[in-house]
Amino acid sequence: MIFFLVVGCAASSTPEVLILGGSVSGGGGVGNRPDRAWHAALADVRLTVQYKNAVSPSYFLHCTERFVQRRYDAVLIDLGANMFGSRADQELVELIRRARCLSNATSVGVINWPGLIRTNASRAAAALGHAALIDVPHERDLYADGVHPNARGHALIAQRVQQHLASRSRAWRARPSGCAPATTTADTCFPSAASLPVERDRAGAPLGWQLVDDSPTPDRVHKYGWTSARRGANLTLVLPPGDVCGAVITLAYLASNATGPFRLTCAHGCACSPIRTYWQRQFQPFPIVTGQEDCNGVTRNCDGLQVTRDTAFDLLREREGECRVTVTVLSNRRVRLDGLYVQTPSEETAAYMRGHASSTTAQRRFGERARSQRCNKTRTVEMTR
Repeated sequence: MIFFLVVGCAASSTPEVLILGGSVSGGGGVGNRPDRAWHAALADVRLTVQYKNAVSPSYFLHCTERFVQRRYDAVLIDLGANMFGSRADQELVELIRRARCLSNATSVGVINWPGLIRTNASRAAAALGHAALIDVPHERDLYADGVHPNARGHALIAQRVQQHLASRSRAWRARPSGCAPATTTADTCFPSAASLPVERDRAGAPLGWQLVDDSPTPDRVHKYGWTSARRGANLTLVLPPGDVCGAVITLAYLASNATGPFRLTCAHGCACSPIRTYWQRQFQPFPIVTGQEDCNGVTRNCDGLQVTRDTAFDLLREREGECRVTVTVLSNRRVRLDGLYVQTPSEETAAYMRGHASSTTAQRRFGERARSQRCNKTRTVEMTR
């Protein structure tokens, strides 16, 4: 993972532009060098570039405030090559909304550079999110591989973005109206595997697991992950307690045609259950994650798929203190864990869980108690007795 900051040498009146992107913004196709990526050719702007390789828009929805920390005149979203999964367009619509509200920008542009997975998701999300679609020709001779633009492709993206910024410059003086102020989220984010709250043994790592950097150019971009290809190997994550008893846990992992299955288990005192959503086993698998969910009718070109995906589940603390979630490898195929996010459930989420006709007993129980703080008082009550 890397967050790359580019500051132009320009006067304070020069427009401030934020870029949220994937590997294309990181220089994919031109040696993974951000200084050769399309945004390096932009003129008359001051840039802040935030990117991570192989992530969907959902990555930027976790603790969004860490990416958009101040006001900008314009926001550019460069995730066209990463629009995998059936919810990518919905995630991008929400990212457009959050970026607009947090930055107070009058201009949000979506760069349509499709990668291996060719869909209309970017186009649809731009329309639904009332963002400008920056369409870029993408003939085969503009690609360095199946995903990334070559030098000519990067130059063409820069040209189209520059045209977009020039055409939007008049609107920068008028700030957006009708955008509700962004609320502070209660997420706890571990976006890099290097920061995961892993329970370690005396040797410094769980038996059968190791922290690796899978980046092809680790001197420029890091891609950390906790990996194991040993059947039965366990890795335990120690989750910090929140202000309420419930939490929605999101675990990011590598999905590819070579990824092996793993099981998620919650320790005694912390009850876990699948989230309540349509096609839950396909898109938010729990407790078994196969790593092959995208290869099961979602993605046509699964042989070339290698992306960071995530799954989510509900966790209910039944007593004070930390919760432990254990990841168990179920085969001798490689598993890689990339990040973790702990989110406080909203009242709307809790109401949906306890009121939905198809909710299980565990899901209704989560809905009834997720917003409670009684779990933080359990120890005190027991000691009093």
